[in-house]
Amino acid sequence: MDIILTGIARSGTTLSCSLLNRLPQCIALHEPMSPSDLVGLPYPGTYLERIGTFFADQRSSLLRSGTAVSKGRDGMVPDNPFGTALAATGLRASTVRTWTVRFDKPLSPDFRLVVKHPNMFTATLPALSTRYSCYAIVRNPLAVLLSWNSIQAPVNEGWLPYGEAFDPELKSHLAAEPDRLSRQLIILRWYFSRYTHLLPRNHVIRYEDLISSGGRALAVMDPDALALSEPLENRNQNHLYDHSLVHALADRLLGEESIYGNFYSRSDVERLCAEWTRGISGRPAIPKPSVDASTSRSTIKKWQGWMQMTWSNVGQRIRSAGHRSGIPRPSTSQDPR
Repeated sequence: MDIILTGIARSGTTLSCSLLNRLPQCIALHEPMSPSDLVGLPYPGTYLERIGTFFADQRSSLLRSGTAVSKGRDGMVPDNPFGTALAATGLRASTVRTWTVRFDKPLSPDFRLVVKHPNMFTATLPALSTRYSCYAIVRNPLAVLLSWNSIQAPVNEGWLPYGEAFDPELKSHLAAEPDRLSRQLIILRWYFSRYTHLLPRNHVIRYEDLISSGGRALAVMDPDALALSEPLENRNQNHLYDHSLVHALADRLLGEESIYGNFYSRSDVERLCAEWTRGISGRPAIPKPSVDASTSRSTIKKWQGWMQMTWSNVGQRIRSAGHRSGIPRPSTSQDPR
């Protein structure tokens, strides 16, 4: 069986892959495809063909040699793609790269193969859901925003390059909004709305249920997950998050309950905010990394360059596709800088 896994960025999708890989007849690949190679393909036909070919190639490789393409760290799919150390920017950087990962377990020909991409697959769910069993991971929206504001990634600034590349309407909404937090809320609404309208409710797994069940919540994807009993830690109060943002972010979310109301209640946001408030009083200050000015400028320049390169790559793919694409081409003049 071939399975699509998506979800809100920083909601536990990579953790889900790590847990699924502990099951005897399941392989879960962490963002193994290059979305820029798929931007501009005739949609949905050629796009779905390319996805199908990838599934077939990886299934064949796994049965033949026990290997598949995936992002990973130290030769395996980790439970979190971001490190715990703060860069000079004060943000956490991704510590994974794409390579060939070996899975040392015997597989039957009909093993479950899960491919996970949060943004690209969320944007193309209307097509994917006609051909594959699709699932999504969601998380308390306050924890999501706190996580986004702690990492070195486009979503930190309120952009979602490969979501926007496959969804021109999302791109247009973000381009028209000058406020960073408001853009993040647009993205959050987009995620929750897609899962509300395109997936059965039991195909949407809450991070909090995943943690409290020790991984057994994944049984909806693979019944073997009922045997899991992992000692998982709820990181909704991760000490790496900026606690000074908690109340401002909670206030915005409480004023826009429609963003997440189909999966979380006001009380879920209020409760997490209160837990942060109680925890802050007894939490020591976390020292910032010591860096000199030149290192800081160099790191920030590198980060800005990566952002620019990512959008340039997406834009080139869209423009080169021309009339072949069934996806309307958004104006590249709206690309963020």
